[in-house]
Order: sequence, then C-alpha cells, then structure tokens
Amino acid sequence: MSAVVTFNILFALLFCMIIIMQFLLQKSLHKSLYYYRNVAFIAGILFLFMLMLSLYSYLLSCLLETKELTLRYIFIEFVHFPKRFSMFAIPVFALICLAISISNFALIRHEGLRLKNILGVVLGLITIGGTVAIHYASRFVERKILVPADLMGHPLITAVHTYLNLFLLLMMCYFECFFLGTVVMAYLAARQKPHYDKDFIIILGCSIDKKGGLLPLLKGRTNRAIRYAWDQEIATGKPVQYIPSGGKGADEVLSEGSAIELYLLSHGAEPEEVHPEKRSRNTYENFLYSKEIIDELNPEAKVCFATTNYHMFRSGVLAKRVGLNAEGIASRTKWYFWPNGFVREFIGLVALQRKEHLISMGIIFLGCVCLAVLAVVFRLKT
Repeated sequence: MSAVVTFNILFALLFCMIIIMQFLLQKSLHKSLYYYRNVAFIAGILFLFMLMLSLYSYLLSCLLETKELTLRYIFIEFVHFPKRFSMFAIPVFALICLAISISNFALIRHEGLRLKNILGVVLGLITIGGTVAIHYASRFVERKILVPADLMGHPLITAVHTYLNLFLLLMMCYFECFFLGTVVMAYLAARQKPHYDKDFIIILGCSIDKKGGLLPLLKGRTNRAIRYAWDQEIATGKPVQYIPSGGKGADEVLSEGSAIELYLLSHGAEPEEVHPEKRSRNTYENFLYSKEIIDELNPEAKVCFATTNYHMFRSGVLAKRVGLNAEGIASRTKWYFWPNGFVREFIGLVALQRKEHLISMGIIFLGCVCLAVLAVVFRLKT
C-alpha cells in the first residue's frame, strides 16, 4: 500500500507542478514574450510531462504483467528516466539535424564554407554523439581506467558510477528541453504583431556593403520598419520616428546607423523623423544607446524594434536587459539562412544566461548526490 500511495502522491505532485508552470507561463507571456523565464517554463513543462508519462507507462506495465508495484522499482524508474528521455530525443534531434544540414548545405553553396555556416550541423552532431557517448563512456572509464578490479561491485563505486551517469544524462535532457523551449519562443516572437501605437521604431543594424549600401538582411529589416510605419499611420494617423542603430565596423566605410539613415531618407522619411545611433557594436549596445536617444526625446515613448525573424527573441531579451519595454516586428530571410541563424541565437542566449544555467546545473548535481546517498544508505540497487 505504501508504494501505491507514494506513486499516487508523486504522480499528483508532477501534475500540480505542470499546472503551476503552465499558469506561470501564461502570466509571464501576458506581460511580455521576451522574458527568458518563458523558455525555462516550457522546458520544465516538457520534462515533467515526459516524466509523468514514463511513470504512467511503468504503472501500466505493472497492471498488464501483474507485477507488484514497489518503492524500489519506482525509484529505479525515476533514476532511469533521463536515459529513456535522451534516447527518445535522439531520433527527434536526428531529424532536426538532418533538416538543418540541408539548409546548411544550401547556405554553404550560396555563401561559402565558414564555421558559422555549419553551426547547426555541429550542434546536432554534439547532441546525438554526446547522448550516445554518455551511455558508453562512463562504463568504459569505470572498467578500464578508474576502478581497481577488487573494488568492482562495491556499493559506493556503483553509486558513483550510476549517479555520475545520471547527472550527465540530466544535463543532456536539460539542454535539449531548453533548445525546444527556445524554438517555441522564437516562433512566437517571430509571429508577434505590435500594436499601432508606437512613437519610435529601432532598426537593428548588421553588415553593410563596401560602398555603404544595405545588404539584403539589413534592407529587409529597414523595409519592414518602413512598412510598419506606413501601416500605423494609415490605421491611426500616428507617425513613427526612426532610430537606425549600428556603429562603424573596421571594414565599413560609414556607420550602419548612417547607412540606414540614408536609405530611409531616400525612401520618403523626413530628416526630423530619423535619429541615427552610430556608436553600438552589438545588439545590447544597439538598445542601450538607442534608449538614451529615446529618453532624451520622449521618456514616455512606446517603442518597437525591427530585426530578422530568427533574431527576434534574443533581441527582445536584450531590450529587457537595458530597461526597454519594446515589441518587435520581424523581417523574413531566405529559408536556408533561418535554421543556422537560430542556432547561433540559441548559443548566444545560453551564453547570455550562463550564470542562471550554472546555478541550475549545480542544483541538479546536488540532487544527484542526494539520490546517490539514498541509494547507498538504503541499498537501493539500480
């Protein structure tokens, strides 16, 4: 009876945690799409839902095979879940890797072979290869390198091996869930349609050509901003002022902000409607210095920003970091550029939130240590 009660409590707890996370996600999305915690909520919901399914399948197997439901087997099911999750994720990420590889080959054909043009393939291979390697590497290390023959089978050695392997598998699950959560948020951000009530629109700069003209990526962002400004003025009669943003790179003849300004002026914008920002070197500085201009002109202004679809979510997160509550509008890019661009954005987001990820990894590691101690104390073999 105690095992049945424990199972029901655990199942109910997981269900309640999913409901709570769903509620927090909806509340957070209502405030803004651009909170990174939205990704964490989606990742958590996915992981807990799969864990709940795993426990339910175990219960079903017990009923069908008339096996006794015991605390020991519930514990084993819990410990082995990350392995099942990671193995289930292999075909999913294999398909993602295949799709990204196709886009990368097209990207290489159009833009040449560079490291940044094969990031999607690299990430997919690391995910698949890492998952497979974890299943075999720890056992190889235990048998061939670290553990003397006379200690093989010792409960402590077995616990260290099992729960170190568990920690590595949980890390794979952790980043797989965060990757899928980022995919969801990037999709939602790219489809966002800002309200027609904006005072300023920031155009995020990127590379220009050798003569100071806009390359297709930047031209797409600028045209999208112009279209939004027209649509708003037609819909509400309210004009929008532009903040073209971007500094001068070492190989550029003028700043990106100036290049966008010239393009805007040549496409009907009045000089008093354009306030270029010419100092920034990255997206964070785009928002930081653009905010200074906006605060000087109108501290209560409503703002949106224009960028490429795959760049939307990380841009919104960075806007939040400088205290700018802005909505985004997305310009499209060629199909083969989006997947690789998104992978770069995912890596950038992980690096941006590295402190939070390190804390989470520490908590997971401590959890594995606690499970290992329980296994040794209560002699729970897995």
